[in-house]
Amino acid sequence: MSTAPAAAASGSPAPARRRGPRQDVARNKAALLAATGELLRDDPDSATMPAIAARAGLSVATAYRYYPSLDELHREYLLNVLDQLVHYAATLDLDGADLFEAVLGKWFELVVSHGPAMVLVRSREGFLTRLARGERHARIIDAAWGPAIRELMRIEDADETLYDYALATCNALFNSRELLDLHTVARRAPSHIIRDLTETYRGTLRGIARTTYP
Repeated sequence: MSTAPAAAASGSPAPARRRGPRQDVARNKAALLAATGELLRDDPDSATMPAIAARAGLSVATAYRYYPSLDELHREYLLNVLDQLVHYAATLDLDGADLFEAVLGKWFELVVSHGPAMVLVRSREGFLTRLARGERHARIIDAAWGPAIRELMRIEDADETLYDYALATCNALFNSRELLDLHTVARRAPSHIIRDLTETYRGTLRGIARTTYP
């Protein structure tokens, strides 16, 4: 005798599976982040919470439930982009200047692709201060750039004790706002920007490695 449930035996359709609360949260957050990127890239001045919520197909109250401020939403968007850089860097089987240029090339590609959405109003705290207190944004930058920076430090005979200095200098030199300027205003070819800035940074590392103080 069959033990199949009565509903199945009678041919009645199984009840539809309902989307759980976690799926709703993930979907809504993804929609807000996508809308944030679109508005900040295409028309930064119009990127308000109501405009982003409308673009995402959500109420303003729902948007604020997930992100208490536009700044926090923007930061989350940037962190998602930085995660792409971390994952890319982890796949590279390179060393020396080739590794650094590959990471910088990917960063440049992300900055140009996302445009003004990559420019965040700066914190009053410096980068190393934020890194020391474990700020997520600073930690991801460290994870993305760290191996490539250490490779250049090795080439230039810069001592490991100078790593924090080298990381902070990298963060300042490869700022997304300035990269966009070089691309859109100076109109330098991407390959030239990447090579020129790599050599500039190597010169900085060479300088701090060889400078002595009384």
